[in-house]
Amino acid sequence: MELCHAVVKDGEGATKFISIMVEGAKSKSDARCAAYAIANSNLVKTAFFGEDPNWGRIIAALGSSGIPIEKEKISLSIGNILVFYQNSPVNINLNKLKEIFQKDRIDVHVELGGGDKSYYVYTSDLSYDYVKINADYST
Repeated sequence: MELCHAVVKDGEGATKFISIMVEGAKSKSDARCAAYAIANSNLVKTAFFGEDPNWGRIIAALGSSGIPIEKEKISLSIGNILVFYQNSPVNINLNKLKEIFQKDRIDVHVELGGGDKSYYVYTSDLSYDYVKINADYST
């Protein structure tokens, strides 16, 4: 596990370590698809880099995963803050959520409410340095 963390933290230009847990899926495949849709979303990654608590990007990435979703059963927590529950935003203190986005480790938890399968994935943010590192050379 230590090596897994090190690989993510050592990503080109990475400034944040993000863990994504998807639970309550009907199948392991659905849980995996949902987790990777969030983890690989450039909009989600840039929101974390920009410390922008736009959690709607996470919900949008989940919606683009292609798995069947019952939106009234979904809940989303970032850090220890529940931000979305039963198809509605939760009234939250945005300053507290912003504090979580400012950390170098962020935990995202999605509950799909449709089964008992889960999947856990790690990712990092997408920074200016990532773009610079990958744009400054040719192969």
